[in-house]
Parts: sequence; C-alpha cells; structure tokens
Amino acid sequence: MSSGAHFVLVHGACHGAWCWYKIRCLLECAGHKVSCLDLRASGIDLSDANTVFKFQEYNQPLDDVLSGLGEGEKVILVGHSAGGLNLTAALYKYPHKIQAAVYVVAEMIRDTPQVPSDLPVDKNVFDVYYGEGPDKPPTSLIYKKELVQHHYYQRSPLELGRASFINRRG
Repeated sequence: MSSGAHFVLVHGACHGAWCWYKIRCLLECAGHKVSCLDLRASGIDLSDANTVFKFQEYNQPLDDVLSGLGEGEKVILVGHSAGGLNLTAALYKYPHKIQAAVYVVAEMIRDTPQVPSDLPVDKNVFDVYYGEGPDKPPTSLIYKKELVQHHYYQRSPLELGRASFINRRG
C-alpha cells in the first residue's frame, strides 16, 4: 500500500480516463495511488448515454469510489472539462472524504450541488440526442467527429485513444 496521497482523476463527458495516462504514470512513480474513472457512458464504459437519464447515474462510478473509502481515508479529486461538475457534486455529498478538489480547466457551478438542466447547447459543436423524446432535455451530447479530431486531439497519438474515440462515436 502506498504511503502517498490517493488521487481520483475525473475527465468528464466523452473523453474518458485514458486522457490521464501521463499524469497517472508520474503520480504513481512518485508513490501515490491513482484512480482514473470512466463515468457512465464515457470512455470505455459501454453504457448507452441515451439510457442514463439522471446525473446521479452518470456519476455512479465516482460515488462508488468515494463511498468505498475506509474510515478516515481521504482523496484528492482532480477534474477536467465537464468532470468539474462531478467534483462539485462529490464535494457536497462526501465533504469528509475529500482532502482537496482541483479543477483543471473544468466546469464549476456556483452555490449548488445540482447540475443545471438549462446548460446551453451549441448544435454546431455537438450532435444532440434526446433519449426521452424531443420534448425533453437532451440525454447526451457528443462532440462532432470533425471537431474532436482537429480541435481536441490533434496532438494525441492515435494508439492512445483518439482513433478509438472517433471510431466508437461514429
């Protein structure tokens, strides 16, 4: 068992835990424990995003890690992108299990543990899916394939996930 800190790395939306591979290696080599999470319907989790209707369902992998911590055990949460929403929810639900929360270019919600249902959606950037019907809020947003490759993963080696992300999503 490591004597270092336990880092829980959360990368929101469709990116997945693979994005943390360099940070994970550095932290583990420094003697820390590292958990990289794929949230429901993200990364390698094969759940259909159009069947995940509640934020609590989406956030379940993080809840599982935090609820499974031993008495007095604390983690350092690190979130990037939409993963900041997950950190905020965890801070409200498990404040006694979190040593620190680090938002790395991440979404932050002020004064509420709830994710707003009226976040703006740019349909020029996202393909929008309505799993509960067109009269309900979107159940999933997926970056348009051409934007992901050019704007988000232009420096990522294909073998480390960019190709699998692009191929899996369309």
